[in-house]
Amino acid sequence: MSNHYFQFKQFKIEQEKCAMKVCTDSCLFGAWIKVNESVKSILDIGTGTGLLSLMLAQKSSAHVHGIEIDENAFLQTIENFENSAWNERLTAYHGDVKAFDFSQTFDFIVCNPPFYENEVDSKMHEEKIAKHSLHLTLSYLISAIENLLQADGKFAILLPYYRKDEFEKLAAQHSFYPEQTLFIKQTPAHDFFRYAALFTKENTPNMQHEEISIKAKGNVYSDEAIALLKPYYLYL
Repeated sequence: MSNHYFQFKQFKIEQEKCAMKVCTDSCLFGAWIKVNESVKSILDIGTGTGLLSLMLAQKSSAHVHGIEIDENAFLQTIENFENSAWNERLTAYHGDVKAFDFSQTFDFIVCNPPFYENEVDSKMHEEKIAKHSLHLTLSYLISAIENLLQADGKFAILLPYYRKDEFEKLAAQHSFYPEQTLFIKQTPAHDFFRYAALFTKENTPNMQHEEISIKAKGNVYSDEAIALLKPYYLYL
């Protein structure tokens, strides 16, 4: 992506200074998520360097908890949280969500999980954890969400588009159903490559669906992408 800064009011994250790459699709995902005013606690599973946690803290009054298994990313998260305008509502944990004792459940859970299972391994250990489901398969993730989410809570997830049907089938086995979905493509000429969804225990027949292209003709951000990202980008 281009060298944008993220606003977060007076706090800025510069892509080159983050321990892990900040992707436009992750930013769109965070901007797309709507957090109800009744939400008081949020868990960000695999928070990375804290991007989604910071975006959700900016748009809500909830206390946001982020857990990250990679130590370098966790240390960057700590720094980002401490330097943010919402540091009193941000808590970072270093650990594996599969074994961590939070001693609470959450109103809302967000996750941009490892994308790939049973595919070619990355060479770097950190990249393996970030991109490959070596520690957190989708099957285990949905079980963790079920255990950590309040009975009336909701969760949002970002996945490769080709895993949409797989995950929706898996979620339905745990009585979770999509309430809102977003399909993301790079340009109008491309196929969809990311799938975002908000899940709830209610199987509603009136599911809301949106589609968005990141770029329009001329390699500029689309109007829809600008509308979502403008509250978070200083220069757009």
